[in-house]
Amino acid sequence: MFIISEISPQFSGKVEVAEQMILQSKLAGADAIKVQLYTDTQFGSERAYLSMSFEDLKRLKIFADNLNIPLFATPFTFDRLDWCIKLNLPYLKVAARMHLEMPDLVKEIMKQKIQTFVSIPSDLNPSKVEKFDHATYLYCVVKYPTRLDEFSMPDFQKSCFKGVSDHTLGNSGALFASAHGAMFLEKHFTLQQSHQYITEQAHLGSMNMHDLTLIKNISKEFEIIRNI
Repeated sequence: MFIISEISPQFSGKVEVAEQMILQSKLAGADAIKVQLYTDTQFGSERAYLSMSFEDLKRLKIFADNLNIPLFATPFTFDRLDWCIKLNLPYLKVAARMHLEMPDLVKEIMKQKIQTFVSIPSDLNPSKVEKFDHATYLYCVVKYPTRLDEFSMPDFQKSCFKGVSDHTLGNSGALFASAHGAMFLEKHFTLQQSHQYITEQAHLGSMNMHDLTLIKNISKEFEIIRNI
């Protein structure tokens, strides 16, 4: 299973922390790193510190390149998309919320014909989303964090979905998806789940280094079993 370690917003706007998270993700077996390119006004002034400058993004890309792990981003504005193109990021990401909130930006992202991971929210009919050959579609229960009794999963054999963008507490949702054929997993990463703040509620549903290693290793075992 191709595992994407999502480090935003858990890096708390500190580039040094983001670098530590990239290193830990690499050591634990992640296949790619993703950041979210917020603006300083997107989620209110109290979360302005979560925005990332072009120079910050460039620094993180160089850091990830030196570790031989690809870094890419979710651009929430047209100028942030330009950043991704200028830095030649290997992938792009369309977040679940963007289909309804930013349809013009989604169209522009898909026009680039760069390999793109597209999250589709569980309450949106997938047929309403235009499909592209250069896209990989991820099923997403948007609520964060998602309790296990709120978790749902598509049929990976009979739908457009090849994986999940997982917001569930713990590792069971990710492992259940892997056991049922998910080939891609995007999940938030944290240095420590107890780093929970009023303005950042992504830590509780995130994986740490131990969790990532466990998910990676068990997903490999599931693949062996499927191929017997």
